[in-house]
Amino acid sequence: MGLTALSVLSLFLLNITLCCGDAQDAELSLKPNVSHLFAGESVTFICDMREGNATDWLYKFNWNAQEMVQFTKSSSYSLYLTAELSGNYQCIGRRNDLTDFTKQSNNLTLSISALRPTATITADKITIPVGGSVTLTCSVQGSAGWTYDWFRQIPDSYEVAINTNTLQNFISVSDEGIYRCRGRRGNPVFFTNLSKVYHIQKTLSNRAFVTLQQNWTQIFSGEMITIKCEIQGGENTEWQYEWRTTSSKTPPTHSEYNISRASFSYNGQYWCKGRRDVFFSTAWSDAFTLKVSNKPRPTITADRRTIPAGGNATLSCSVGSYNEWKYFWFRRASVFSEIQVIRNKEPDQMITVTQGGIYYCKGGRGNPVFFTEDSHPVTIEKRVSNKAVVSLEPSWPLIFSGEKITVRCQISLGGRTEWEYEWSKPDSSTVLANDASINLNASVISSGSYRCMGKNKQELYSVTEWSDVITLTVSGNRPKTSISADNRVFLEGDTVTLTCSVTLSTPGWSYYWYRGKKTSDPLTMAEVVLHSDGQVGVSQEGDYWCRGGRGNPVYYTDYSDVTSIKQTVRNRPAVTLHPNWPEVYSRETITLKCEIPGEDTEWDYEWATSSSHQPPNQNEYKINSVSTSHRGHYWCKGRMRSAQQNSTMWSASFQLKIDYEPRLVLTVSPSWLSPGASVTLNCEVEHPSAGWSFYWYKAVPDLKTYSYEYYIYELLPDGSGTAQDSYIIHGQTHTAGYVCRAGRGDPEYHTDPSQPKLVWSADLNSAASLTVSPNSVQHFIYDSVTLNCSGNSSQWRVMTFTQHRYLRKLRECGNWGIMTESTCNTDLYRYHRLHRYQDAVYWCESESGQFSNGINITAHFTGVILVSPVHPVNEGDSVALGCKLRTGNFNSTVAFYKNGKLIQNDDREKLNIPAVSKSDEGFYKCEYSGHESPQSLMSVKGSRSSLSVSLITGLVSGVSLILLLSLLLCCWHKKPKGTLCIRPAQSQETSQTAATVQTMSQDENQQQIYSSLLHGDMNVYESCRPSENTGGRTDDYRNISLQLRSAGQRRKRDDPEETSDYHNVDPNSATGP
Repeated sequence: MGLTALSVLSLFLLNITLCCGDAQDAELSLKPNVSHLFAGESVTFICDMREGNATDWLYKFNWNAQEMVQFTKSSSYSLYLTAELSGNYQCIGRRNDLTDFTKQSNNLTLSISALRPTATITADKITIPVGGSVTLTCSVQGSAGWTYDWFRQIPDSYEVAINTNTLQNFISVSDEGIYRCRGRRGNPVFFTNLSKVYHIQKTLSNRAFVTLQQNWTQIFSGEMITIKCEIQGGENTEWQYEWRTTSSKTPPTHSEYNISRASFSYNGQYWCKGRRDVFFSTAWSDAFTLKVSNKPRPTITADRRTIPAGGNATLSCSVGSYNEWKYFWFRRASVFSEIQVIRNKEPDQMITVTQGGIYYCKGGRGNPVFFTEDSHPVTIEKRVSNKAVVSLEPSWPLIFSGEKITVRCQISLGGRTEWEYEWSKPDSSTVLANDASINLNASVISSGSYRCMGKNKQELYSVTEWSDVITLTVSGNRPKTSISADNRVFLEGDTVTLTCSVTLSTPGWSYYWYRGKKTSDPLTMAEVVLHSDGQVGVSQEGDYWCRGGRGNPVYYTDYSDVTSIKQTVRNRPAVTLHPNWPEVYSRETITLKCEIPGEDTEWDYEWATSSSHQPPNQNEYKINSVSTSHRGHYWCKGRMRSAQQNSTMWSASFQLKIDYEPRLVLTVSPSWLSPGASVTLNCEVEHPSAGWSFYWYKAVPDLKTYSYEYYIYELLPDGSGTAQDSYIIHGQTHTAGYVCRAGRGDPEYHTDPSQPKLVWSADLNSAASLTVSPNSVQHFIYDSVTLNCSGNSSQWRVMTFTQHRYLRKLRECGNWGIMTESTCNTDLYRYHRLHRYQDAVYWCESESGQFSNGINITAHFTGVILVSPVHPVNEGDSVALGCKLRTGNFNSTVAFYKNGKLIQNDDREKLNIPAVSKSDEGFYKCEYSGHESPQSLMSVKGSRSSLSVSLITGLVSGVSLILLLSLLLCCWHKKPKGTLCIRPAQSQETSQTAATVQTMSQDENQQQIYSSLLHGDMNVYESCRPSENTGGRTDDYRNISLQLRSAGQRRKRDDPEETSDYHNVDPNSATGP
């Protein structure tokens, strides 16, 4: 109900407004339309009813709600303003025909200032540059709507208006003068007060420079200098000078600034300018920097400090790199003599002197003269012709602590001259002394170099040259003699020569001999036979010592160690090695024997050795597993059981050398199979020696361990313990791997297996084959290739072999590519970056133990390669050899070569051969725009007719083989028990047909050449041997599993507890180690 009453009331009020007037639709405006007004201005109020015509209304104007003008027909009203008229203004309109209908305008508030405003003048700069101008700006603060009047006055003239009633409040002027401005607005016009005057100066084209009158590059504290302000081209003008500076001093107002004594307080920058009158001046000069430094000290140098006899020395005095200095030279004959002026105020920096003395210099410049500090003195000595010589008495090269020694200085041709001696000793600097010698009780600190010189006592700076250096070497340890005997055991009636020497070989020693006890008196000449100094002969057994002595008083060495000599019987034993192999390896079994020739005497044996193992006191020393700790020298001797005091001499030394396990090197020839050719394996021991037997194995891939480092080795038929170091395999047609090892001794010692060696076949094998995409031998280094394995297996790995000089590497795809099931994807550049090889052989290995064909892939940095098939081409097939660019397209002729001869040269990018024949086999390359590709071999296999012939031949051979085997089986049943036959090892693919294909052979260290390859994988071996030569062995151990691990996983070979990952296989054991 309340809302309803409110709505009725609103409608009622609106009706009153429409009927009775006072609507506020009118608009009151002001001319000029500005917010800030001043007393004295005139304004006009304009009332707009915004309805009908202006003549339809009567108008009334109110001020602060009071009627100011009654209703009139005029819609405007002009008013001259005073400060009291500030306030709110409003107009009201009434219709001529409706006296009760009126409209009210908005309120208009006027703020009127009582004071007339004053204009403000500013400038972007106060000085007009040469050829430039200055911008003046006039403003009336806090108001708008003005136009501007500009005035200028110059000396001795009246002020004139240069611009009036301009809308812009700025002008540009290029003339000097006094400027003012004012604002105007309204009608009638209302003027502001004139602004303050603004002085605009004009820069003259003359340039001012600050210069240093003395023109010195550096000023020093205490010097008198003059700084000048020079104006270019202003010689005839009377200038007033202005200065400014960053120093703490205030320059004068004239052109020169005289500084009588420069100091650090004058440091700073200086500017000046010249003024012709109040309006004209030059620009400020560039800054001149004054830097005052400390008083300098000159540097004096001499080309030599010692004047040779008849010579001179050149002295040089320098104050930096300045040329304005003159130099003053002084000399003193001694430290206490008077100063002599030898040169005064000369510009030459150098002088030549012939006298010894103390010299110094200083520099001077300016007027009055400013002097530098004195230079540091330099002492010049003059050499005389007399020569000093230093010597040692006694002159032994090595002196021992405690010995007496004299160091003496002698001056030749000294005459009656009195000398002072200057010594250079190791324990001090130079020392003056009156004595010509130094007596020393030698000690370690006496060691060092000694030299001397003489000084004339009458002429202090006349000296001899330093003598040559003599070096005194003093050992802190008392020397010890060593005694030796040419024989520790001698036969009765013989003599033994004893030799005594000082451990550090030095001269001057006499030797003293003792027997029995050290405290006994030395042996006399009647008790020894004197051979030479330090050698005597004795014929009595016993313990002997010696010592040396020299000098006066005698200086003795320490006693030597004791040496014992004994008489003995004449038998001489010998140490022998069994078996007598020139090389002995760790873990072999050997025996050392002590053999004494002569009568059937019963002996007790004694051994001596430098090794860490002491042999037993028996005539034989058997070592079941020799190691490096057994290395050393061995001696033995015998002592009669019936007369223990009688013994033989010690045997001559026998040196036992133990090498680490020998390294086997297996070579395979050929590396690439050809039809009908045999494969020859050669196993070479690193240091060939006698007694070796060789074992031959076939390497079978083992993928169950999930590591390419593991192979299973199967002993080849008749491959156990052969005396020859070679083994021939007939009929091998597919890729295969081989390993060898060697053994000798009883019990037999076995080496580690050799590294696996492969012989490759290029022919595709249905059981295991490798293809490559793109199908080309040559690739660019940044290409990627895909290697795909196929055949009778569900698990594969792709292998690669690279060889560079003596480095060989066998790697699985996971090390250089990405293996996915039977496919290996590789980036050739990544392979090259990891292994540094660009060429490699690739093949597949299957879970069933098969090897695929091998293929060659080469990667090149060249710009052009030849595209040729990786597999041999069948005779009669068509083939296309292509030329490929790394970047760009062919736009000129392409040349193809076969075996170095041009066979095609036109714009074709391919060499097409419709039906390949054997005559097309050879090395091909292409050339484009002067760039040649590497060459590759295209191998051609035989035609199908030749294949049929091979097939028939294979069938006939097979039938013959079956007949031969039947005969052998019959023979075996009838053989006596003394004969053992090893039966053929059948291949898994005996049913394959032997088909022949043609390729070229490859040398491992030369350009790759494929051989002709033979299909099939049947190996036929037959060997019969008498059973007594087998040593009880059986043929059940032909399949032996070995694990080959990387060399990085093995322990060091000199570890006595090493367990090799290359396990030895005992041929006498069916299971192996």
